[in-house]
Amino acid sequence: MERIISSRRLRELWCLRSRASGWDPPDDWWTPAVESLCTAAFEETDMSAACVRFGQARARSGVSIGTTLADFTALGEVLGWSAPPLALMTAVAEGWVDGGRSRDDCQDPLTGLTTPAYLRTRLAEVYRTAAKGAPAPADHALVVVALAAGIDPWRRTARLIVLGHELRRFFTGGETITLLTRSRIAVLTRRSAGLDTSVRRLREGPCRGHEAEVWSTVLPDELDQALTFLSEVGKPPMSG
Repeated sequence: MERIISSRRLRELWCLRSRASGWDPPDDWWTPAVESLCTAAFEETDMSAACVRFGQARARSGVSIGTTLADFTALGEVLGWSAPPLALMTAVAEGWVDGGRSRDDCQDPLTGLTTPAYLRTRLAEVYRTAAKGAPAPADHALVVVALAAGIDPWRRTARLIVLGHELRRFFTGGETITLLTRSRIAVLTRRSAGLDTSVRRLREGPCRGHEAEVWSTVLPDELDQALTFLSEVGKPPMSG
């Protein structure tokens, strides 16, 4: 087993082990709670509080309890544990339950942007309006901002926060601005004569400064197609 010389290296090895075990998408893995847990593990201090925060963070991101515990088990494998300590597994599970209680909160705690669940609800409202005779999907568009692959997690989070702020400046008419993943933001907006101009200004301004791509796309004809499309567009950009 590799000798771990820093909490950063521990985090890298843990991420690789989790991805090998099926974690997807890879860019959605890191949170500040991961960093806290790595620091506690590397410094060999009490990990209980960090485990609770880790479980809470995973629940608030919509990760299942099974996937959360499998992810934590991957950390134990990197650390060389024969099995994760029961007390720490319990702390992760209790944190997950506590974090799940706040799932009705429609905001991401780091960026203040809305959650994917909220965007899905808004899409359902748009399509219900269309079913009554108004061509709502044709009148709406999705603007997607995608960060480049391979950015350090800390820097990526900082850029998401800044880009979220910039998007609020550009879209002030009640649009839904959502954090799809830890690498992509989506804006559900009405199509207008000024939309292409806004996208161009974003591309030439804050997106260029933060190495992000931006584009707009029309919505599919049916809600189930739109939800599938949202899942696909929410995948992180491919590296290489």
